[in-house]
Amino acid sequence: MPTLAGDVAAASTPEAAGAALDTLVALALRQSPSLAAQAAGVEAARQEISVAGALPDPMVGLSAVGEDYPGAGIGTDPMAMTSLEVTQTLPWPGKRARREAAAAARVPELAAAREEARRMLAADVREAYADLHASEAASRALAEALAFLDILEPQAQARYETGAGELAPWLAVRREQATLASDLDREHAAALEARARLGAALADTTMAATVDATTLPPRHDPSMSGEAGEFATITMADAAARAAGLMRAAADVEGRPDLVLGAEYGWRDAMAPMVTARVGLEVPLWKGRKQDAMARAAAHGEHGALATARAARLQADAEARTLRARRDAADRAATRLRERILPLLDLAVESARAGYLAGRSGADELVMALRERATMRAELAREDSMGYAADARLRALAGRDAVAGDGKDAR
Repeated sequence: MPTLAGDVAAASTPEAAGAALDTLVALALRQSPSLAAQAAGVEAARQEISVAGALPDPMVGLSAVGEDYPGAGIGTDPMAMTSLEVTQTLPWPGKRARREAAAAARVPELAAAREEARRMLAADVREAYADLHASEAASRALAEALAFLDILEPQAQARYETGAGELAPWLAVRREQATLASDLDREHAAALEARARLGAALADTTMAATVDATTLPPRHDPSMSGEAGEFATITMADAAARAAGLMRAAADVEGRPDLVLGAEYGWRDAMAPMVTARVGLEVPLWKGRKQDAMARAAAHGEHGALATARAARLQADAEARTLRARRDAADRAATRLRERILPLLDLAVESARAGYLAGRSGADELVMALRERATMRAELAREDSMGYAADARLRALAGRDAVAGDGKDAR
């Protein structure tokens, strides 16, 4: 089987880039320590369901009544005896079931939070790849212009020194060389930042260093990007609201008194044993105040959770609209750059170059044309990457990522 690094480095076509990026997303989902921690949290919550509904432990007591002193024997007093007593507290009917329901409701809430994290991680990997593509494409455009100027600079110097040209064009070339070198350094730093983000998402910085982001994956049908209602953040907020409602229902009955059942067996030497049964009812004189406060707190928590669920819907809708707008604007800008602006700039460079070689114009015009073309090429890469990243994030958040999906297969 080919190495993952080889697959990623060989992504020279959009289709190959798409397959390599899918592999990276799958790797990130498989290796993420935060997702593993959240999965453990979901399992821990499942184990707590039975704990929440468990009965209190029984209490066993041993007592001696009527002895003159220890070891003297029970004697003949009918009330004197040695007894063993077992006591069991039984929660008020419905308490245990509500406690279990409240604990069980935490599981889908935590599972939805993990699903949201899965989708966000898939989006982060694709966005980091797109940013890396933009920085590397911009670096190539700037490096090409700088290489051209490195050839042009000694020619401009020779023209000035021989009197065939003026000082200003030579200085313009040197100034632009320094400016392009600074721009190139910034793009290299941006690429390193994108690789660092990719490494964090993959939990593998070595793998991130081998990724070749020369090509963006192909884009899918924008109409199939997904809707805000499919976002996991809404599922999580709805699950939290349901859990808060069940916690409030459990808190409402916590103040009701528990039953206490007891049985005692007493030994009375030669006399017949004595069996005693007891039924007690807890008087929530002090505990009731605490439980009433807990019930009020749970009611406020439910109100807050319902408000949070409404806010999650509004936020998801706003995020979906924002991502669509960002994607569509970037796509339109990229189309203008690719079809209208860059072809004109290519002509401008060739015209300025021909004029310079023929002596009709100075080097400063050629420098300006080269700079503008390099800038627009870098801008095209950024717009392409921005459009891809926005669409990828929208798909991932809606559960339509090609690898992460909606999480149903991962549960």
